[in-house]
Amino acid sequence: MMIKEKLDQVIALIEKAGDALLELYKKQDLDISMKPDATPVTEADKLSNTLLRKELKALFPDIPIISEESNIPDYHLRESWKYCWLVDPLDGTKEFIYKNGRFCINIALICGTQPILGIINNIRDKEIIWAFKDDKCYIKKENQISELTPVSNEGTNLKMVVSRFNMTEAEFEYIDYLQSKGYNLELIPLGASAKHCAIAKGEADIYPKFGRCYEWDSAAGQIIVETSGGLVVNPTDYSNIVYNKKNMENPPFIMFNKKIREQIEEGNEIFIHHK
Repeated sequence: MMIKEKLDQVIALIEKAGDALLELYKKQDLDISMKPDATPVTEADKLSNTLLRKELKALFPDIPIISEESNIPDYHLRESWKYCWLVDPLDGTKEFIYKNGRFCINIALICGTQPILGIINNIRDKEIIWAFKDDKCYIKKENQISELTPVSNEGTNLKMVVSRFNMTEAEFEYIDYLQSKGYNLELIPLGASAKHCAIAKGEADIYPKFGRCYEWDSAAGQIIVETSGGLVVNPTDYSNIVYNKKNMENPPFIMFNKKIREQIEEGNEIFIHHK
């Protein structure tokens, strides 16, 4: 497949798509419509989707693409795929519409049922983060590429990133649970995969996601968090998230940074055993 040999081109592509989104972000009269699931879609989602699909197909003609903004092939066609791309051309459409800047682009390469490459264009922070499975995590910022080294939260508070728009009752219950165990929580509202980036960078400790979420929302972030030393787990049965499923909606999951993963491995299971 020569993925690593073409990585520079994929990163240039996600940068190009980000630049296209920023041009539309300046518009005052953005074209917005509603999808059948009652979530918004804009001309920006569609433009980014067309660009990413076209150029990924040109770079990797033998790898099929699953995108949030395109028709998803039936599972009987997908289940035999060894590889596929999972693409979210505009992760954080509401953030884009409300112009708070917290939107991203996600690209992940799936092998079997697991991501082996994830790339996030964290547009507001002007950074691109990526990771290959069993390799290192890297960040490109101000045209400089370096290995991502998570910072350590030395404060007494646990920093939890949460959704700006879609927190669920179960997530509030998890917050109450941790507080009942004596933890002081600092809630940090972020949009889209900026939450995953914050976990990978060590800027936040925990991200619970118990509401509706799909594979293209989480795949890139999962491999980035895991490669940075963190953990992504389904708290109901302590399993990993799997991809290219028949139903592409995710189960509940929690992302932990490296520090919390190490505490869990040392026997502190409070963070997972919340029921």
